[in-house]
Amino acid sequence: MNSVTSITRKFFFMVLILILIVNSACSEGKEFDTLSEASIKPGDDIPTPAGPIVLTVRGNIGISHADEVVEFDINTLERVGLVGYEVEDPWLQQTVTYSGILLSDLLKVVNASNTMTEVFAVALDGYSVPIPLQEFEDWPVMIATQSNGSYMSIENSGPTRIIFPYDRHDNLTEARNMSVWNLELIEVR
Repeated sequence: MNSVTSITRKFFFMVLILILIVNSACSEGKEFDTLSEASIKPGDDIPTPAGPIVLTVRGNIGISHADEVVEFDINTLERVGLVGYEVEDPWLQQTVTYSGILLSDLLKVVNASNTMTEVFAVALDGYSVPIPLQEFEDWPVMIATQSNGSYMSIENSGPTRIIFPYDRHDNLTEARNMSVWNLELIEVR
């Protein structure tokens, strides 16, 4: 009976160690936390904004409101599915928790063309930059709506802002150059 108990204990501890190893490996590779599931999915109608417009999407997309664009207020934008992650913000030089939507999810919701090669991001002040398709296929590029749990005003880089996982990106300078605060427009090309 002692040998059976000893074998059972060894087996139990081996299984426990294996579970801990697997859980540790899974959590290390996790790039973002899902904060709320999407209530607007690809193929759904996107409601006309009820509040101030915080983002406009145009270009090679399969759905639109008037004038070949889709406009989002903050509530509708966050219904695409809210995610969050912590980054070492290179401008603030501190760790910040951003939440918002993944650019890749937004592109699915607006039915971006499968021939798309980039998106062109434009800020309120006219700053613009192309973001190649490979970037948002490789990284969880976020259109942030909140910083450390608070909505961002225009004075604090909002109301929307493109965020990269700067501390994990292959090229910090490239990621910084593709980051746009006071984001106003996404054009799918």
